[in-house]
Amino acid sequence: MSAGEPVAAIVGMGDAYASKADRKDPLQLATEATMAALADAGIGKHQVDAVFTGRSPWADKRSQWSNIFISHLQMPVTLTSEITLHGAGLTSTIAVASQMIAAGAAEYVLCVQSDATELFVDAVAMGSEADSDPQYEVPYGPTIPSLYAQAACRYFHEYGVTEEDLAEVAIANQRWGARHPHAAKRKHGEIDREKVLSSPYVATPLRRWMCSTWGGGTGGALVVTSPERAKEARDPVWVRGYGSATTHEYLTDRMNMRSGRFAGLGEFPNLTHTATVEAARQAFTRSGLTPSDVDMLQLSVNFAHMGPIIMEDLGFAKKGHGIDVYREGRTGVDGDLPTDTNGGWLSFGQPGISCNMDSLVEAVRQLRGTALGLAPKRKPRTVLVQGAGGMLAAAGVMVLSGNEAGRP
Repeated sequence: MSAGEPVAAIVGMGDAYASKADRKDPLQLATEATMAALADAGIGKHQVDAVFTGRSPWADKRSQWSNIFISHLQMPVTLTSEITLHGAGLTSTIAVASQMIAAGAAEYVLCVQSDATELFVDAVAMGSEADSDPQYEVPYGPTIPSLYAQAACRYFHEYGVTEEDLAEVAIANQRWGARHPHAAKRKHGEIDREKVLSSPYVATPLRRWMCSTWGGGTGGALVVTSPERAKEARDPVWVRGYGSATTHEYLTDRMNMRSGRFAGLGEFPNLTHTATVEAARQAFTRSGLTPSDVDMLQLSVNFAHMGPIIMEDLGFAKKGHGIDVYREGRTGVDGDLPTDTNGGWLSFGQPGISCNMDSLVEAVRQLRGTALGLAPKRKPRTVLVQGAGGMLAAAGVMVLSGNEAGRP
């Protein structure tokens, strides 16, 4: 298959939601989303050859969760697996599905993820325990915001970015989130710079409005098949390219790195370049596209400084200038690069490990013209989805096109 041709297609999509008033556990959310995705694809569960998930939900930490799920559905398959590049593994499930289909080992593959962290567990305690080095970090009692704040401080120091700049990211994402029915911060409406900068510090220099919240619960499911089989599908979304990379596990591991195999990671040691650089390179190479071909982004911006850093790593701005994309209004409904159109992780929230699936679901909905919240004035033709995992550790990038732009 040559560059530029779709490597696979998404022919079915389903999503499900939970809240404190309507509690659902991860298995229920995944089941609801899967039933909707199978119906959308026009197939039965007996036609699914393989099932891939990301790591097990924080609200249901049982091992072999992907196998527990197919057992729950009474759906025997040839293969199940959890793809565990932290949260970025969920984005990469579509890549693994595409490879399996291209090898002739499957006709239909289901990629599914769900979580409802704050509805069932102590998310703050679990998060810091999962993402901190037990020997060198845990004794100091870090939280996830305090770990990310270290990268924010370094980014400020190296490139002159300020808290006022990060307010632009929070404002931009909240404009989208205020109009999405399932966004965790929807109730707050739109915000301004004063609102952001008067909110209390969570971990200096990150204020409350610069940090994501947990949200309720979400589930998403995608049915993937070959481009040939998708030609008869009702409304396929074409997988144009994908990429993934991981560089370390804990934040102190990254600071101890003195070299790396991937170009574009900057001068070591640093905390201002991420594996997204390499994941994006792979995705653009496979797709035959460039950043100029992309007209929408769905990103893993869990803290405001990650917005400009990811923009830079994806190639949409030079290092230190990613904030300009937000300052210039390009990420808004009238901009040329609408970004995080459900509010993103900052405003839609992070229900848990399903947050990367939320980005994929939003991309499919926007490409199909079925957005639950705001849609930009110009319907996107090509959407890039970037998923992150761990402490700036792993990344997956997916380039998707709608029926008009991507049909082979």
